[in-house]
Amino acid sequence: MNVRELTFRGEDTPQLYACDVCGSSFSPKIYACADDLAHATARQAAEECCAPRHCACGVEIEKYYTACATCRERNRLKAATIVTDYTGPVQSDQVEGSEWGEGYSSSVDALRNYCDDPAPAYCWPCKASPLRLDLDSILESALDDQHEDAAEQIVGDDELGAAIDKFNAAQTCITYYPDHTRVIVLDQARFDAILHPAPAGAGKGGDA
Repeated sequence: MNVRELTFRGEDTPQLYACDVCGSSFSPKIYACADDLAHATARQAAEECCAPRHCACGVEIEKYYTACATCRERNRLKAATIVTDYTGPVQSDQVEGSEWGEGYSSSVDALRNYCDDPAPAYCWPCKASPLRLDLDSILESALDDQHEDAAEQIVGDDELGAAIDKFNAAQTCITYYPDHTRVIVLDQARFDAILHPAPAGAGKGGDA
């Protein structure tokens, strides 16, 4: 890739090396090494910035990624624990329609009902994030613009804490997020095919 050298007007020594494709610049000053090596490293970073990159499987990958989408999915699934006794809300990026939108449904059965056939090979159980206020966070924020001894002059924090506890106990608002450390298998054969894809060319007949 071509690299643009950025210099101060009237000088020859490059101050930055810029990618000729996206314009991202790299400074030799961020490298804790000899000056020549720092400049060489910054230039190399600019050269490689938008250069084609390939996943271990051979597929060209997007910038800032170290693996293709398929391999990232496979690696995430391999790291997740398969659960079979989960009954709460679920999420899937593999469906267009869902009960709650954005792939969220109240249960596996609801997900199956709302998505087009076939159902996805897997889905994610969700973890709950209930609406809660936190006394320490509130006081910390309130003290940001106060003098350094202001915390010692607070009055009524116990009463405020009790009121917050009562408020939290009354809340019914819950937001759900996918738990990517666990996975629910909906179609074992297709799930296994994701984890263990057939080698390229497998199953193709050759000339006798």
